[in-house]
Amino acid sequence: MSTDLLEGRIAELEARQSRFKLATTGMEGWENYFQSLIMQERDYFNDLLAEVIASLQRDFQATIKVAIETALARRIKGTHDPKAEYFANDLVAKDGASFVAKRNNPGPLPGDGWQLLARQGQRGIAGERGAPGRDAPRIIKWELDVASYTATPILSDGSRGPGLELRALFVPSETT
Repeated sequence: MSTDLLEGRIAELEARQSRFKLATTGMEGWENYFQSLIMQERDYFNDLLAEVIASLQRDFQATIKVAIETALARRIKGTHDPKAEYFANDLVAKDGASFVAKRNNPGPLPGDGWQLLARQGQRGIAGERGAPGRDAPRIIKWELDVASYTATPILSDGSRGPGLELRALFVPSETT
């Protein structure tokens, strides 16, 4: 607890203590007893009221948050249709551009009721032509391994490609 809260609580307890009379019997004792009951009831209702107010505040904030989010939500409506009805924050596309409605019933597009968001750019100036690339390697011959039924391609750059397994084409399957 902070110092301010503790000081406030001490002041409250001192105020309560001053209401009680130093007596445990007789009329003063009963006064103390009833005063204590009244204070307990008051504290109970104060706590209950604080909880109800806090709950109402949370509910109100949640409701307002949903209402604001709904009001400000952007709704994607697809390609603009001049016959369709549009509302504030509706998003549409037309001629390579996207627009958002500034208000309900924004009118013709483009127009004062619409805000341009993005437009397709123009083709830029062609750059300098680069140097031609080298040709991809070609298969120039096959290396056959009759014992293992594989054919391996030899490429024009001297490298070897992955071998092809051909056994299934020439040896009958053991399951048939």
